[in-house]
Amino acid sequence: MHVFNRDFSYLEMTERIGYFSVFGGYADMAALHRYESLTENIRHNILERYDELHEAFTYSADTQTQNDLETLLFRIAVGDRKSHSIYKNDITRPRGKELYRLLYEHEVISKEYSRESLPDIPRRYLKKELRRYQIEDKILFQDNFTRFWFTFIVPWQETIQKGDFAEVEAQIARELDKFISFTFENLSNELIRKYFTDETVIETGSYWDKNIELDLLAKTDKGTVIAGECKWKNQRISKNILTKLQKKCERGNIRPDFYALFSKSGFSNELRKQKTENLLLFDLKDFETL
Repeated sequence: MHVFNRDFSYLEMTERIGYFSVFGGYADMAALHRYESLTENIRHNILERYDELHEAFTYSADTQTQNDLETLLFRIAVGDRKSHSIYKNDITRPRGKELYRLLYEHEVISKEYSRESLPDIPRRYLKKELRRYQIEDKILFQDNFTRFWFTFIVPWQETIQKGDFAEVEAQIARELDKFISFTFENLSNELIRKYFTDETVIETGSYWDKNIELDLLAKTDKGTVIAGECKWKNQRISKNILTKLQKKCERGNIRPDFYALFSKSGFSNELRKQKTENLLLFDLKDFETL
């Protein structure tokens, strides 16, 4: 992100995060300065350059393997990212493991490990609903541009090759904010590392278990626990978001020392007025530190 803060300092932070979400990992950064908006850059630097770009996303000379890899990466890009969620009739577990190995070797993806744990007792003594429950890790793309490619470009490859961009541009217009929100979540996790200057954040990232999901759960070397929610929306965060976060933590038996809220559009007056020592509010200006 620091490259985008430096090279695109003339843009508002909202735009910089948008550019980073789409073009983080893009090879020809200089080309992005030729056009005035993110939408124009997507058209001219991705859609119109499809023929020269798609080779970088070819990971196997075998057509069937390449097709399976594209299917797997598309499902990761648009799904819940859980490692087993890509298994369906067309991709079995043995085949999936083979494909994952190939992608790890090419450094296309990495693993985000689950921090959930089950009771340390023999499985046969667990409650019935837990006996077949399986803790799953999640998959991360190594760069944002690759994630963008498999989210939006791969499903429309045939029409893009024909020079017809109408459908893909319509999808991007509908879903780009949702796409950017995941990058905003990752940046929020980076920001929390910089906030605690007297402590070292030793653990952060999203958190999930069988009951809850959190955008952010961090822990410092002094045992401080921070739970957070990130909102990339064109409306201010209100008190009810904090209340929902608190209830999630109660349900997950998590006792944070701090609640952290990260917002694209700021916070309601009610929330700002009742800000307490254990409530941290971060808006876009805070992301300048990245």
